[in-house]
Amino acid sequence: MTPRKPGSLSRSPFRTLLGGYSPRSLVEDMFGQFLAESGNGEMTEIMNAAMDVVETDLAFEIKMDLPGVNASEVDIQIDNSMLTVRGQRNEGKEEKDEGKQYHRIERYSGTFSRSVALPSAINEDEVAAEYSDGVLKIVVPKAENAKPRKITIKS
Repeated sequence: MTPRKPGSLSRSPFRTLLGGYSPRSLVEDMFGQFLAESGNGEMTEIMNAAMDVVETDLAFEIKMDLPGVNASEVDIQIDNSMLTVRGQRNEGKEEKDEGKQYHRIERYSGTFSRSVALPSAINEDEVAAEYSDGVLKIVVPKAENAKPRKITIKS
């Protein structure tokens, strides 16, 4: 086992447990998921949109949980194999009345933006998206030259 400098996490089991993140970047990402600075310097809420990206032989399949988001409030763009999904959930803020005592408020309105770089050539003209029961599914077909091909051996 190679000795490490104090404070070095480059080969630390903690970095492995944290999915390659350093503890500092993990904390920064967690706070970044909840707060962002708007153009006027105010802190605004950001909705965290969970995303799964699965690669098959023919395409990339992306699923995002967007509960309470209207499909018309979602914008999907692809630029140079970078998929970006932005949107907003607009739910009326509940007024705090004299007759109501709130014990917990966890649902909120806000914006979200998620981007993912797709690791191989894609066919941007054939991208399809559907939205059902709060789940957005995007299928991004691979370009012909990125699909696996079987090579036959001549004997």
